[in-house]
Amino acid sequence: MISDSNRISTSVALVLLETIRETDQPTEVLKEEDTSVTMPRRLGLSQVVLDRIDGYQKETKRGRKIADVEFKDLVGLVNKRPDAVQIFLECGQRLAPNSFLLPKVLSGLLVAPLARRRIYRCLIKLFGRRIGGFAGPGLTLECRSHLFMEVDPGGSACSMVSGICLESARGLVTSSVEVKHVACESRGDAFCRWDVQGI
Repeated sequence: MISDSNRISTSVALVLLETIRETDQPTEVLKEEDTSVTMPRRLGLSQVVLDRIDGYQKETKRGRKIADVEFKDLVGLVNKRPDAVQIFLECGQRLAPNSFLLPKVLSGLLVAPLARRRIYRCLIKLFGRRIGGFAGPGLTLECRSHLFMEVDPGGSACSMVSGICLESARGLVTSSVEVKHVACESRGDAFCRWDVQGI
């Protein structure tokens, strides 16, 4: 159930808007292009978004939180874009804790438990609640009726969890890591499941 209390880290909102801004940043400007006309059409470069980024930067420094409804509004804004899934994935990767490579002799024993702990703590820190739990000995996250389904029944926002899982595990090993969102409530499954593979 969507909460009225402020529980979500403002850094989530900040990184989400920063990701949009950087995605919409043009790689080049054509000589004949009138940027005063074309630039405002890019959502991430609109003055409203730039002002909100400035506000969220200040609020993040103060450790402020936002309510679920504000997060839902931001998710709705992203979902108007054709690249919404990619934006959520990249945002999740940016929000994940910095990783460090484990010594090869320890990696086989410690990677999965350490990655589970990092993902679990990251989700609680960012969203102010537990989001699912890990099933089995590997690295499989499962959850039912969770925040991301409540704010986005279409399931695109689940890619933010994929990004957090991917980046949390990726830096711990030299091998290639992949996250598969193998089940999703938006597709009619009983729960959402993310399988982290390659560790």
